[in-house]
Amino acid sequence: MATAAETSQATHLDATIEMIEKDVEKKSLTGASGGITKWIKTLADYDELKPISTKLEKLKEAIADKDGKKIVELMTSLGEATTKAAEDAEGDDAKKIKMLGKCLGTAAKAISKFA
Repeated sequence: MATAAETSQATHLDATIEMIEKDVEKKSLTGASGGITKWIKTLADYDELKPISTKLEKLKEAIADKDGKKIVELMTSLGEATTKAAEDAEGDDAKKIKMLGKCLGTAAKAISKFA
């Protein structure tokens, strides 16, 4: 049986994937800031994930600045780092993390068309 923390993380992954997909469909990242803040807080406890957290901080700034080129660059990099991190995860988490990484990469490509 999954712990409350594991269930919360799985829900957070699902919500992030859904948020990214919806934002890309709307050609907007305005709703992403809250989700990014949640991920920064989630990753803060893991030293090995500090580079991802740092990139998320930069992504949040790029979104606030409406810097399309930087957003695409950071989302591409985050997608690659997230997919790589999935290799160390297990079970359903690994699948969801890999899916998140691919979603970030796909979103970066879509955003590059209108950024």
